[in-house]
Amino acid sequence: MAAPRQHKHDRQDCIPASQDTSSRAAKREYRILLVEDEPADAELMARHVRQSGMRSIWHRVDSERALRDSLSTFQPDIVLSDFTLPQFDGLSALNIVQKLAPSVPFLFVSGTIGEERAIEALRGGAVDYVFKTNLARLVPAITRALAEAAARLERERQAAQILRLTRVLRMLSGVNALVLRIRDLRELFEEACRLAVSVGGYSTAIILLQQTGATALEPVACSGRDSAVADAMRDMVAESAGHRNGVIDRVLKTGAGYVGNDTADLASTADASTFLLRVGLQSVVALPLLIDATAVGVLMLTTPDAGAQREEELQMLHEVAANLSFAMQYLQKDDAVRFLSHFDAHSGLAKHALFCERLARILAQTHEHSYRLAVAVLDVEQLSVINDSFGRHMGDLLLQHIADRLRRQFHDTHLLAQFGGGTYAVALDSTPIAPDSAAMLRTMLGAVFDQPFEIEGRRIPVVITTGLALYPDDGTDAVALVQNAEAALHSARSSGQRHLHYSTEQQSEVVARLALEHDLRTAIELRQFELHYQAVVNTSSQRIEGVEALIRWRHPEAGLIMPAAFLAVLERTGQIADVGAWVLEQAARDCQRWHGLGLPAVRIAVNISPIQLRRPDFVPRFLELTQAWASIECGLDIEITEGALLEGCQAEVECLKLLRKAGTRVAIDDFGTGYSSLSRLSELPIDTLKIDRHFISRLPEDQVGRTLVSTIITLAHALGMSVVAEGVENPEQLAVLRELACDRSQGFLFSKPLAGEDFATLLGASG
Repeated sequence: MAAPRQHKHDRQDCIPASQDTSSRAAKREYRILLVEDEPADAELMARHVRQSGMRSIWHRVDSERALRDSLSTFQPDIVLSDFTLPQFDGLSALNIVQKLAPSVPFLFVSGTIGEERAIEALRGGAVDYVFKTNLARLVPAITRALAEAAARLERERQAAQILRLTRVLRMLSGVNALVLRIRDLRELFEEACRLAVSVGGYSTAIILLQQTGATALEPVACSGRDSAVADAMRDMVAESAGHRNGVIDRVLKTGAGYVGNDTADLASTADASTFLLRVGLQSVVALPLLIDATAVGVLMLTTPDAGAQREEELQMLHEVAANLSFAMQYLQKDDAVRFLSHFDAHSGLAKHALFCERLARILAQTHEHSYRLAVAVLDVEQLSVINDSFGRHMGDLLLQHIADRLRRQFHDTHLLAQFGGGTYAVALDSTPIAPDSAAMLRTMLGAVFDQPFEIEGRRIPVVITTGLALYPDDGTDAVALVQNAEAALHSARSSGQRHLHYSTEQQSEVVARLALEHDLRTAIELRQFELHYQAVVNTSSQRIEGVEALIRWRHPEAGLIMPAAFLAVLERTGQIADVGAWVLEQAARDCQRWHGLGLPAVRIAVNISPIQLRRPDFVPRFLELTQAWASIECGLDIEITEGALLEGCQAEVECLKLLRKAGTRVAIDDFGTGYSSLSRLSELPIDTLKIDRHFISRLPEDQVGRTLVSTIITLAHALGMSVVAEGVENPEQLAVLRELACDRSQGFLFSKPLAGEDFATLLGASG
């Protein structure tokens, strides 16, 4: 950078030139260009800045020509300008700076600028204005302008980096698509080079291969923004390919990539660096193309920017080279189908089979008894919700961004995989620095997912569930390790845990759970379920005023199974909707039958899952079952758990409102366990609160339990609701409930749950 010319009045050094160089480097010096015709005013401004402690170098100009020259030679950090000048005005200076140095902040310092002119200047691009009569504002205004300019430059740098990474990621996806589509190797390489330039944004892309019987590499594909530069680059690379200790020779011998972020530093290849600098290319990356771990080719890319190749970009480029290498190996055998089965087309990560193959190759080369390796299979939770909320396109982009972050975190990218959808796998071996590979793996995965993903202006947080298996404790071969990590993942999903290490006990539980799921599918097909009924009685008169339908499973071998053993599985597998529909139909049939036999009319309460409420046909189907014959005394009512009606379930609440309007009563079951707020409770379409049996079991001895039950009853009555006490088992509990004015009771004191025929007998006797 050339130093500006110095004149008697055009330079003000706020720091003496004799000051120690190391001290000058301790704090940044800002280069301030002053457009001012009065040297005294310039000196006054410089003194204000000097007194503030800001280190600065000043250069003063008073003409348009001097301003234009100084923008290129002095290269200021900020421009201060008077508004009225003898030779030209401040607005003209502003226009010149915006045209020649748009990133440099421009600030007016004037004694003549008026309010209207100041507003016009701000609209024109000035960052601020300071009156010469109030120079106390000068330093804060300069500081703020410099900070805003630095922040803007940093945002632009980050945006450029994100854009660059996005282009390389698109290039990676494009190369993967080419591998799946193109069977001719030379055509594949030509298209890959074209993509590197047109999509990846590189200046030139060249692929060199070792031909049969030859020792040096030969260019087989080349592309560039400037065809003349690309051709010259290809010729230069072809000529230097056989040079010993050259970049290409080094990549071939070591099988490791080469990155030259400043071609001026390529001392060992002076001719090449001279050529690259002459054509304006300052960064080079050369990556090996491997077959069976042997380098047989090189992918070389160049850019005009020094320091362009960052770690995240290099990891993706290594993945491009790895996929091209894999394509070489398999396309030469005309086996594109097998390639498709080995790589995910969107993320470029290995699929299940290739991951196991790579893992097996590592384990086969390991002979140390102390060797440790961790394999994790992780699953993105609620991916379907993201797809439903933002669209499948957003879900696909999220999966690509996850793959990108995994590549950045795990440098050994050939031990990354995508098993399909939102399921990924990663392996990590122990190191002398971090011998606990399992702990290190959890830490690294935490770093991948601790921050939300920013995609198309949206911040999407991602939660994962992880299953972990260790070599050699949890398996001595690749297939066993991966299977056991997947088994641990399945156990983690079922138990609601975020991370789970494989164990044989958990595997036994998984096998038992899978057997249960299979048996339940059979039970649904063969209608092995039945309904039992438990009376709900008036606490004072002990007359039956209602009944609750309770599902049972009549297993052909295990006998009668209680719902606690299988309802959670039905909920998790989504089968609860089909079983719930059967429960409604059976309860409706029994209610009609009892009424037809002349038994006392009762309303049957049926437990409804939130999954059922969310089905769009639930309300019309329910009304179709009941409206033709239901009455005030006879029909079906609904019970739903307290937790199902917390915040964020407005659609379910609307369903309940429609049913209540049609005469159906709604009860909250197990009240007291879901932490409902009073304001929320008052807004819900509820007729009855059913106090959970846990609170009733504390009566009559427990004074705290008595207070809780009393409070719930008082609250319900205040909100116009009735109360049912569940789990009443002795007369002492009943006496307390009578005293507390509880409306109805349910429990073994009156009747245990009975099969339909037995309950009909009980109902007839009560009448």
